[in-house]
Amino acid sequence: MSFLESMWGALPGTLETAQTTYENAFSWGGPNRGLITNALINASAVDPGASPTTRLRPGLVLGVITSTGQWTNYSPTATDGSQVARGVLLTALRMTDVVSGNTTNRFYGVLVGGPVVASQLYGLDQKARADMFGRFVFDDDHFGNRFPWKASVAKTANYTVAASDNGVAFDNTGATAGVKFTLPALANGLRFAFRVVANQNVSVASSEGTNIVCFNNASASTLSFATANQLIGGYLILEANDSATKWHASQLSPSNTLTIA
Repeated sequence: MSFLESMWGALPGTLETAQTTYENAFSWGGPNRGLITNALINASAVDPGASPTTRLRPGLVLGVITSTGQWTNYSPTATDGSQVARGVLLTALRMTDVVSGNTTNRFYGVLVGGPVVASQLYGLDQKARADMFGRFVFDDDHFGNRFPWKASVAKTANYTVAASDNGVAFDNTGATAGVKFTLPALANGLRFAFRVVANQNVSVASSEGTNIVCFNNASASTLSFATANQLIGGYLILEANDSATKWHASQLSPSNTLTIA
């Protein structure tokens, strides 16, 4: 379906001219494909991937400004409430008035739950997926990264973890030598676990260096289970913080000695 982006969302009494047509099939499933709410979209909303950014595309991930209850584009680094992904814009909207050129509030429906095609959502990141999971069903991930772990994967040799491994719990089952896991570049919403099953050293290293926060250290580069007789059962969780500046480490095996470097 096509939408004329300046026809929709105009406040009562506003006369405007259509300028751009967008197509974006971002939902999937049967005829009843989601929950929709009416929304007042703040004049400051932008679509960072559009040109100009004041033209919002259908499928744009949205958040809510806490102080006003108005909707705006989701931004993981915001501090006004829009750092939490809440919904998806249903149609294209031009946020500028055709006569004055000034930005203005718009009123239109927002999808707040239902099946969506992840690749067709604009501004979606791993944190947004976590925020939206439970209300939205992603075509490429029915599990969601808020639940403990979507898979348990054994590695017997050094492995560079990919962002697409998000939500995976790794272990070293079957290893006959030490295994080093190298984390991907920091990004919002990334979360991994690492367990020692075989009696071999296991280390987890930042690919960027000095950005792991662990016990009594805010700038570690590598965490290792490497003390003889204190390996099996070692368990770490590494999570990216919301600003994607630090890995937060949680050691869930207090009896094991963790080496920090």
